[in-house]
Amino acid sequence: MSKVFDAHCDALLKLWEDRTLRFARGDERLQVSLPEMKRGNVHIQVFDVWVPTEHKGARAYRSAMEMIKIFHQQVAVPPVTAIYSRGDLEQCVLKEKKGAILFIEGGHPLGHDLGNLHELYRMGVRGIGLTWNIRNQLADGCLQPSPRGLTLFGRQVVREMNRLGMMVDVSHLAEPGFWEVLELSSTPVIASHSNTRKLCDHPRNLTDQQIRALIEKDSVMGLTFVDMFVTSEKRTVWIDDLLRHLDHVCALGGLDHVAFGSDFDGTVERFGDLSSAGEYQRLVNALLKHFKEDEVKKIMFENWLRVFQNVLQ
Repeated sequence: MSKVFDAHCDALLKLWEDRTLRFARGDERLQVSLPEMKRGNVHIQVFDVWVPTEHKGARAYRSAMEMIKIFHQQVAVPPVTAIYSRGDLEQCVLKEKKGAILFIEGGHPLGHDLGNLHELYRMGVRGIGLTWNIRNQLADGCLQPSPRGLTLFGRQVVREMNRLGMMVDVSHLAEPGFWEVLELSSTPVIASHSNTRKLCDHPRNLTDQQIRALIEKDSVMGLTFVDMFVTSEKRTVWIDDLLRHLDHVCALGGLDHVAFGSDFDGTVERFGDLSSAGEYQRLVNALLKHFKEDEVKKIMFENWLRVFQNVLQ
């Protein structure tokens, strides 16, 4: 079974919304849980804090802290290890432990206060997706009409994240902000859960020009399992549909720069043959029919491992 590194899931949101759920116990309502990670051989999982956008100001920050508390109380407990540093990551790999990395999806919990970034870092957050779909204090999201780039505060946040060794995530970011981040960031960035716009023309997906720019910066994009970002057709989506996106990225020279960010627990619709983390080995087996074993290892684990090692301190 190939090891899996998944760069995006929303299990924390479900655990926060329904306090009867237990990550360690597992539940059919959770696509990512400890039993599912074991079944799918998911060794490292990024857990995102997504605060509903109607939560503003101090309320958004409090909601983020509540989800972070759930991460520490339910998720990052033995046999799962919290990953805060490059050393933690390497120890997880060396000792074959399961690891959990904490991200924020959408920078609105930061408010306008750089001190909030420092406190989130102190609480274990090691990556931030700068926006969700709409405008916030950092930048415009991909669904914002007539989008602009980074705000002055957004530029300050990117620089400070670089200094702290945090992952800058450009998924959901509008194109003007995407290009500013790539120019501004002194470290590789990631697109944790985005597909290719060439095959599915959705603003959440990346153009060929954007993908080539990520490759040039030694960055990595994670293909996501959300049906509307895989195909514009209204039908059940399958692994083979996702593999077309993978083939396209590889054709652009991206074999060392593509991986997966499932977005499990962040969407209602599910693939016909990939509906939870426990089914990840189905994807591995499909890849092995098209790629060499060492290439599959890159896509499933090593590409994410490299870029996280390059950024975390």
